[in-house]
Amino acid sequence: MAVLTGAILAALYALPAQAQDAAGTQDPSTLDTVTVTSTRETQRDSIEVKRDASVIVDAIVNDEIGALPDNSVGETLERVAGVTADRFKGSASEISVRGMGPYLGFSTVNGREVSSGSGDRAVSFQQFPSELTNGVLVYKTQQADFVEGGISGIIELRTARPLDAKKRRIQIEGRGNYQPGADRADDGLGSRFSGSYLDQFDTAYGRVGVALGVATTDGSAPEDFYTASSSFRPCNSIHGTASAPTAGNCSYEAGSDNPTYFVPNQFNFRQLKTEDTRRAFSGALQWQPNDRWDIALDTQLSKRKSYEDRHDLVFAEGRSGIVPIEMNADGALIKYAGNGYLESQGTIRNRDESYTGVGLSAAFKATDAVTINGDLSYSKTHREQVDFSTRLRSNTLFGKGGRVGYVVDQSTDIPTVEFLSPVDLNDYDAFTTSGYARRQAEDREDEIKAARMDVTWDRYGTWHQFKFGGRISDHDRVTDLDNNNNLETIASAALLAGNANCRIDNAVSDWGKGSGTNITQWAQFDTRCLYNAFTGSNDLGAAADPRSESDLNINERIYAAYAMGSFSSEWGATPVTGNLGVRVVRTEVESSGYRGAYTLESSIDATTGLPSYTLERVPGSFDTVTLDHSYTDVLPSFNISAQLRPDLYLKGAVYKAIARSNIEDLGAGRTLIIDGNAATPEEALEGASGGNPRLEPLQSWNLDLSLEYYQNPFTSYSLALYYKRLKAGTVASDAYSVNEDFVIDGITYNVPVQQQGNDSSKSYLRGFEVTANHAFTYLPGAWSGLGLQFNYNYAESNFKYADPSAVDPDYPLADFTDPAGIIGLSRNTGSLTAYWEGGGLSLRAAYKYRSGYFKPSSLTANRFVDDSGYLDLSASYDINENWQLKAQAINVTNEHQVMYRPVQGSIAESSYFGRSYFFGVRFRY
Repeated sequence: MAVLTGAILAALYALPAQAQDAAGTQDPSTLDTVTVTSTRETQRDSIEVKRDASVIVDAIVNDEIGALPDNSVGETLERVAGVTADRFKGSASEISVRGMGPYLGFSTVNGREVSSGSGDRAVSFQQFPSELTNGVLVYKTQQADFVEGGISGIIELRTARPLDAKKRRIQIEGRGNYQPGADRADDGLGSRFSGSYLDQFDTAYGRVGVALGVATTDGSAPEDFYTASSSFRPCNSIHGTASAPTAGNCSYEAGSDNPTYFVPNQFNFRQLKTEDTRRAFSGALQWQPNDRWDIALDTQLSKRKSYEDRHDLVFAEGRSGIVPIEMNADGALIKYAGNGYLESQGTIRNRDESYTGVGLSAAFKATDAVTINGDLSYSKTHREQVDFSTRLRSNTLFGKGGRVGYVVDQSTDIPTVEFLSPVDLNDYDAFTTSGYARRQAEDREDEIKAARMDVTWDRYGTWHQFKFGGRISDHDRVTDLDNNNNLETIASAALLAGNANCRIDNAVSDWGKGSGTNITQWAQFDTRCLYNAFTGSNDLGAAADPRSESDLNINERIYAAYAMGSFSSEWGATPVTGNLGVRVVRTEVESSGYRGAYTLESSIDATTGLPSYTLERVPGSFDTVTLDHSYTDVLPSFNISAQLRPDLYLKGAVYKAIARSNIEDLGAGRTLIIDGNAATPEEALEGASGGNPRLEPLQSWNLDLSLEYYQNPFTSYSLALYYKRLKAGTVASDAYSVNEDFVIDGITYNVPVQQQGNDSSKSYLRGFEVTANHAFTYLPGAWSGLGLQFNYNYAESNFKYADPSAVDPDYPLADFTDPAGIIGLSRNTGSLTAYWEGGGLSLRAAYKYRSGYFKPSSLTANRFVDDSGYLDLSASYDINENWQLKAQAINVTNEHQVMYRPVQGSIAESSYFGRSYFFGVRFRY
């Protein structure tokens, strides 16, 4: 890496002379006459932000609301140098900076922390329409006045400040959406509409600005989906032969000569229909009563409703009758035989999510040298989700006892299955046993209230500015999880009646096309119809007692204060600017949860005559567990920018940063582990498992360098090097426990509680980043409209995260697999955008690449995402100064996403979401 970095650095330093020679006869004085079109204007403004910043930053900014040519803020962020996203059902989500996952980043809207409806702290940028946004900035180094929380970087989403805009604007846009993948489910058409208004007024009470925007989206999220359960086990047993596998779950036997392989409890092929509706509003009111006051109120509102109608063909008892045929070196079963039940499962999922963000800021220029800024903010996300699920299992038409033998081949991204006896998957009559009807609900509410104040003192001299401030935030996460009301046993008559009356055609035609699988159709049933047939009701309702050990009530209160000085000087003939500061942060966590209530029971063993003790669960009774913790972080920072030449800057930073643990990992709920035949009362409780409110942030000392060359306002090149020293990373629950006291029937049990913990060992993360923005303004004629934007990031780390899964407690997966690395870390990421603009026509092609990365799912077997690359195209044409036609094609190469678990080659998920096309018109005035 050092040799490669040195070569790139040398080449970049030599670039100015070469680039000027390539420009030929271009006269810098002619730059003002270059036609500045939308893409080029955004490129110019973004380069200006990067050049003038005291920190290392990359940005995409445009003064005009809705000028960003993307469908979501996530897609916009993907165009920022060093930023990548996870493509969830084709949409950009889970944003990563410099290849590091969302866990190591931090996101804000207008500088304020944002609530989240997911199980972690990651912001859903899908809830912020790009039509109502005028910029995103990614700070890759930090300074003392930044809100703490990101090691990889801080993402700031900006909405309009109306008095900062150049002119009054009215804009209306409508787009139609066509998705060929969704068309196979008869719902391929969608729409997007947006409107915005920005104006400024001079009144008797001062200058007033207003910005209003609305956006709507109606569409679907098509997906051909394959998944294996998260419960993988190590096995080395063999059951029968490849042509005649026998029933019986595989197991691991120590000392066996058979090779070890990994197998899930079940695997599913899924067809689904979806509906997705979003409504968003953004508003800002800005008032400057005089030249001393600047007051702004802004709000962002979003509502999203999503609906899924899933139909799964399930190979249940996936561990049964396993006979390995072909394996790779890591133990992944590429081809194997099995023997088990088939099931036709259906799920109706309804999810409602709302977001409210409000901010009030005021800047007061107390004197010519002193400015006081205050800010109040409120952010709340509420997500409700209800699943209605049903099942019908195979009967003897498929084989003895309803079991069927098969051979699975995972050499294609969605596996093929060859049955060892005649099987007609479309035979409805073959699914009549072992049904269930389930209602499963969860509710998440995330609320953040914050207040901050900053005082800025401008002065003459080398230290030309001092800044002091503080911030208080109150973060509440409350969840109601596992609120289930299930009917697990269904009468035979109801099974037969439901089968006969609820049959439907396949939800999706031509399912799995292009994936290589031979499983394309199977018998499916209307889920709502089956649910009613099995329960006699449209909805059994929520559980009578919704409490569970997984429920969370977490409060995280943060107090922060900082001091920072900014300097400007010359070292010899070199202008130098920068800042030096420190931020002190105290965090207090209070977490409450439940553990089931138990009572001690005793009996006399009939054989030995000795007493035996066990703890019995008290139905419907819970004990409340409350735990608290506090800690303090001191975060110094130093940033410097040296202007080596008028067009060449060298920037550096040394700073300490933190990344907080996922907030739902701080739960206090406890699930007890019982010994059912203990010799003493004290031995009746073996242990417990749960969350850990004592988790502290991952800490990082960081060193960054960036060499930046600005050839002209539209062309720049940079090379950035970074090194991070990490400490206090999180280790899995199977490797960490803390003893806690539990009092049951007057007896105190001091037992280990398995939970995630902080690792005291240190690790590193290092890499480099290359960016280039080049406008071919010096070429003749139409060629001058060409432009390129390129970025590449390389990152590596020795951080290790052992597999936390211990489905078989005697043989946890960590004993058989290599540890994963940092969550979301890709070794290689990059993007290349080519554009051309001229005569009102704008064309853009953007390719984004990301190498494989670790993407965990709770405390289950480690999951890894395969390499992927996506090509998007866009075009627009200005009919006149008011009307513009637009077109976009997303995922032109029809890329899909594949995940592996717990080792490479063992397919955990495959998602084919297809291409998407948009056509529309925009009016602006």
